[in-house]
Amino acid sequence: MAPAFLYGSMINIAVMVSGGGSNLQALIDGVADGRIAGAGIALVISSKDGVFALERARRAGIRTAVISKKEYTCEEEKTDAILAALKEAGADLVVTAGYMSILHKKVCDAYAGRLINIHPALLPKFGGVGYYGLRVHSAVLEAGESETGATVHYVDDEGVDSGEIIMQRSVPVLESDTPETLQKRVLEEVEHILIVEATALVVKDLLHSEESR
Repeated sequence: MAPAFLYGSMINIAVMVSGGGSNLQALIDGVADGRIAGAGIALVISSKDGVFALERARRAGIRTAVISKKEYTCEEEKTDAILAALKEAGADLVVTAGYMSILHKKVCDAYAGRLINIHPALLPKFGGVGYYGLRVHSAVLEAGESETGATVHYVDDEGVDSGEIIMQRSVPVLESDTPETLQKRVLEEVEHILIVEATALVVKDLLHSEESR
């Protein structure tokens, strides 16, 4: 699938979500205030209907699509629907931000080097199958870690959370932390900043690679 930005100077971002969308809001704000330069958010895909992330997108005037596994008879059909929506939106870069499904190899291959994810831990620690949401933060506390944080990485088809790391930020783990307080602090103090910084870096690299052709 040829990148749409070959035919223009703006990177079209698609954001994939499953919940409240606070990281989506960080991206919307980052585009609006120029921290993510040379890009716009063309599409928000949710794996669930009725989540607040969709309302955030609508308020910002961004096209939305709900692609839920319950609407399709198999994973292949759902994957084809995702790819069709991305193609229609002219997506050059896909950011999964709290997207609670594992993407099919076809999506990973179609957007190789243009598909990134934010994970609420310092990979390679506490990544992979089963590490999501509060489970990540519970595991960090159970392991007695002194720090944790978040990671933005490329998504590949080799495994879950296995792609090349783009950027990380850390926060200390406090003695008083619970999984809930740790999740909240990582999200508010680290993830919202990191996802904007990493997306801006990837957008810059994509624009530079196109200019050097």
